Formats: sequence, C-alpha cells, structure tokens
Amino acid sequence: MSFARLIDRFKRCTEEKKEEHDPLRLATAAVLLDIAYADGTFTPAEDGNIVDYLRRTFELDDESAKELIEAAAEIRGRTIDYFAITNFIRKQMPLEQRIDIVKTMWRMAYSDGKLTDYENYLVRKLADLLGLEHHVMIEAKVEELRKLG
Repeated sequence: MSFARLIDRFKRCTEEKKEEHDPLRLATAAVLLDIAYADGTFTPAEDGNIVDYLRRTFELDDESAKELIEAAAEIRGRTIDYFAITNFIRKQMPLEQRIDIVKTMWRMAYSDGKLTDYENYLVRKLADLLGLEHHVMIEAKVEELRKLG
C-alpha cells in the first residue's frame, strides 16, 4: 500500500475533523516514532529528539510538532509500511535531510545509553530504505556517538 493511500485511509477513519498535516512531515514523524518505540519505551529524551528534529527541519513551534507526533502515532497505531513511507520520504527529501533523519534515529537509539539489537537493526534497515549507502549510515552513527561522548 502506498503512503498516499495509507494517509487517505487514515483520514477516512478519523471521525472528528482534525487539522491536516503535510504528508512528508507525517511520514517523517511516523518513522522517527518507530525508532522511539523500538526498545519498548518512549522516553522523554526520545520525545525531545523528535520534537527538536521536527521543529528544526519543518520550522514548527513546539505545539505544532507535538500535534504532528500525535497524528503520526495514530497512523503508526493502525499500520506502518516501512517501504511505502521511506520511499515517499526518499522521493521528497534531498540526501542531506535524509542523513539528518538517520542521525536523529541514532541519537534516539542511544539516548538511554544502550543500543538494543532491534534498534540497531531498525535504524540500519530504515537508512537503507531511505537510500543511504552503508558507509554514509555508519558515518552518521559515528558522528552522533562522538556528540554523545
């Protein structure tokens, strides 16, 4: 199922009228949320990383970023098709922004001080689906680890 069809289905399922979110922003938030929940816990540090990324990348205020995360959580709760979502992001975002998404994923995965096997697998899988070559994904990981100390 394509990301556009997934968004359409979500809109039809929503009973109350809510503000429509830009599909690219929604897709990006959904992918980042999946990383946040990869270890079974969505921590305040991970929430801060997502909000910071969305604010910076899409020039949103805190409230708009949190509303976007809530909308993405609803979509994520219904279904998530990694291929459709990452393919949509890949077509809409330049390489530098996709690298920044992956850096944010690594920052989130390491925010609790440990990296689970599933977090490692998921970031690598999503980086590949976002069109990052392996060495670029590793460079992003190393850069974030340096920043974290």
